Amino acid sequence: MTPRLHVLLGAGGVGKTTLAAGYALALAADGHRVGLLGIDPSRRLQDALGVELADLDAEVPGAGALRAAIVQPHQAIERWVRETCTDREVLGRLEQNPFFAALGDRLATATDVLAAARIVEWSERDPALTDLVVDTAPGVSAIDFLRSPRHIEALVKGRLIRWLRAIARTGDGGLRFGARRVVGALAGLAGARMVGDLADFFVLVRAPLERMLVRVESARKWLQHADTSVLLVTSPRDTGAVGAVQLASALRDEGLAPRAVIVNRTWPPELAPELASVTIPPGADAFVAYARAELQAQAAVVAAVETWAPAVVVLPSRSVLIEARRPALVELGLSLSRALAPAIPDLRSAS
Repeated sequence: MTPRLHVLLGAGGVGKTTLAAGYALALAADGHRVGLLGIDPSRRLQDALGVELADLDAEVPGAGALRAAIVQPHQAIERWVRETCTDREVLGRLEQNPFFAALGDRLATATDVLAAARIVEWSERDPALTDLVVDTAPGVSAIDFLRSPRHIEALVKGRLIRWLRAIARTGDGGLRFGARRVVGALAGLAGARMVGDLADFFVLVRAPLERMLVRVESARKWLQHADTSVLLVTSPRDTGAVGAVQLASALRDEGLAPRAVIVNRTWPPELAPELASVTIPPGADAFVAYARAELQAQAAVVAAVETWAPAVVVLPSRSVLIEARRPALVELGLSLSRALAPAIPDLRSAS
C-alpha cells in the first residue's frame, strides 16, 4: 500500500515547520506509522521537535511511531553510491575522483532536488509506513522539490553525459562528428585530463544515478496520487495571500493543485464585533486601532483565498506553544487534522 504523502508549502515565517511537526505528531498519536522529512536547510524542524536530526530517519522519543530526518545531500549521495557500488576497486577510484570529492559541496544547495528521491527511499526502507509529512523550504523555491523529477531525468539522460560515458568506455572514436566537436571544445577549455575525470565520474556513478532516476519517477507519480495532499500555509495578512497565489500558480504549472490552504496564526474572529462596539479605555487607542486593522486584513485574506482554494482552514495563534511545546504541538496537529477531515476523508479517524 502506498503511504499517504502530505507536503506543506509556504513562505518563511508563516509557521509551516511548526505545523508540519504538529501534524506528524498528531498522526502518530492517532496510531499511524509516520515519517517526517525536513527539506528546509535551516533545520527549523529540529528546533520544533527539540531533537537532533540526521539524514537517515530516527525515532522521535515519546512520539509513538514517528520517525524524523532532514535531507543532507552529501550524506545521501555517498550512501546511495556505497549501496550500489559493491566493487571496492571501483569505489576506491570513485573516492579519488575530484568530481566525486566535490559533489557533496556542490549539492549543498540542491536539497530540494534530492528530496524527491529521498522520500521514495524512505518508503522503500519502511514498508509499514502509513504517512510521510514533508516540510519544504520557504517560498516559491520549494516548488523545486516538485519539479525535481523532471530536472534529474534531464540530467541523467542528457546528451553530454551520454557522450562522456562513451568516452570513458571506448574513447572518442565512437562519437559522431558533432559530438566529438562539442567534447573537443570542452577539452580545449578545461583540459583533456578534466574531461577524462568527468567521463570516468559519470561512468562510476551510473548505477546510483539510474537508481535515483527510478526513484524520482516514482516520486512524480506519488506526488500526483489521489491520496497525496499538498497543503499551502499562509499568514492572515495581505502579503500572505499574495504568496499563496504565487505558490498555487507554480503548482498549476506542474500539473498539481493544493488540497487546502491553511491560514495560520489568526486572531479570534469573534474579536471583530467586540472591538467594533467596545468603549476604548484611555491610552488604549493605538492597540485597539492595531487590532481592528489586523482583523480587517485577516478577513480580507480569508475571503480572497476562499475564491480559489478548494478548502480553507483557519487556525488561531497559540501562545502555549512557547511554554509546553510537545503537548501544544500535538494539539495543534489534531486541530489541523480535524479541520482537514472534510478535504481528506481518511483523516476523519483522527477527529
